[in-house]
Amino acid sequence: MRASEGDGESGERDGESGPSHEVVSIAEALAAAKAVGLDLVEVNGKASPPVCRIMDYERTRYDQKKRAKEQKKAQAQAQKRDVMKELRLTAKIDAHDLNTKVNGAKKFLDAGNRVSFRIMFKNNDGVAAEKRAARGAEIMEQVFAQLDDVEVVKKPAMVGPAHMTASVMRSKKKK
Repeated sequence: MRASEGDGESGERDGESGPSHEVVSIAEALAAAKAVGLDLVEVNGKASPPVCRIMDYERTRYDQKKRAKEQKKAQAQAQKRDVMKELRLTAKIDAHDLNTKVNGAKKFLDAGNRVSFRIMFKNNDGVAAEKRAARGAEIMEQVFAQLDDVEVVKKPAMVGPAHMTASVMRSKKKK
């Protein structure tokens, strides 16, 4: 059995000089591990002879769990950044209602989300079909005027005869 002790970084064992890798019997390796108060852990059992290491196994497991948890958290944060929130507006929206929607959009943008605005036109909203694009552009300009430090990802455009959409996100701060 080939055994190595410690981290294997220094090449020395507890003040002794010499190689950190040597072929020893299982009993000797267990005794050496017990003498320093650590565990004998099999690293590669398929090698000939099997490779073992003297280490604190519980600490190693703890570190592995901690790294896995951090990776999972980082992955979840990355997914959260790609969220798009949609706010729906109508062609007859009042100024106060528009301010409320814009304030909600600011909260979403501050959280790092992208915001999509959708203006829905209805037949009974008092806007003729040929004037819907102009009215939608007017509403979008009011929204963009109230939002500060945003970049328009998708410019306002009509989607079919009854909807206009636009997307915005926070501008990257230049340092």
